[in-house]
Amino acid sequence: MIKLKSSTSLGIAQVLSGAALISLVGIFIKIMVVDYAQPILVVTFWRNLFVCTILMAGLRIFKPHKLKFERENIGLLAVYGAVLTGLNGIWGGSVYFNGAGVSTVLVYVSVPITVLAQWALGGEKPNLRILPSILFCLLGCALVCGIQGVSDFSLTPIGMFLGLLSAVFFSAYALLGRECTKRGLSSFSIMMHVFGIAAVYMLILNLFVQGMIPGTAPNPAAILMPGVDWKGWACILTLAIGPSMTGWTLITASLNHLSPSVVNILLTVEPMMTALVAIPVLGEYMTLEQWGGCFLVIIGVIVLKKR
Repeated sequence: MIKLKSSTSLGIAQVLSGAALISLVGIFIKIMVVDYAQPILVVTFWRNLFVCTILMAGLRIFKPHKLKFERENIGLLAVYGAVLTGLNGIWGGSVYFNGAGVSTVLVYVSVPITVLAQWALGGEKPNLRILPSILFCLLGCALVCGIQGVSDFSLTPIGMFLGLLSAVFFSAYALLGRECTKRGLSSFSIMMHVFGIAAVYMLILNLFVQGMIPGTAPNPAAILMPGVDWKGWACILTLAIGPSMTGWTLITASLNHLSPSVVNILLTVEPMMTALVAIPVLGEYMTLEQWGGCFLVIIGVIVLKKR
């Protein structure tokens, strides 16, 4: 029993630490998209490529045996990479049609989807004790994102479709991560392969779509981001090493100790952390409702830990 509690506590610590790091993603992306006028999916391509390259170099130096994996896992990792690519693209489209706040709330509809999908796949059966945590976290997430009523969800059909599809992909991402850890793959190896495969997919998307999808490169030359100075490249490199590589590796590692549904619930703290970081970094402020949302998210996490 003591080991179980210790393992669960470690998993929670890993998710919350990872969430704190990935909460910085939006700030770095905003710098590249707003200050440097770069397409978001081009920035995402370079982010994915840097993550894969850094992890590959690190594993080759320190743990070369983790670069190897059984052929039976190739298909799983390829699908995992495709899901990450789809999530990046669909999320970008959802933000374009719905706005950042509504898109964030919609992607966390993945929480109940993950709970039900996990059960359908033979995992833990949902129980009523998890419902208060889901409700507190989702309501708090909505308030932090500035959603104050149903009227804020004045969605177009394409916006609704992309928002809910992003939730499905986010749920699939968590479930595939769990499957990879169950097969004994290390979190570093998983992230190296998944981000590398996603970089290839993202490169193909930017080369052949060429601006037809919001956020893609308008032409092949734009993929090289001409005109971006060394500070811009340093921004992407920092995005890759900190929020992306370290953050998602911690979250993937937590799947060794927690179910995907619990991880998804805990990740609803990410918008709260982003809002808090934006206060000193971007000079933004939070309304009373947003502070109330932070409180609800914290209550939801406490309730989840007590269950």
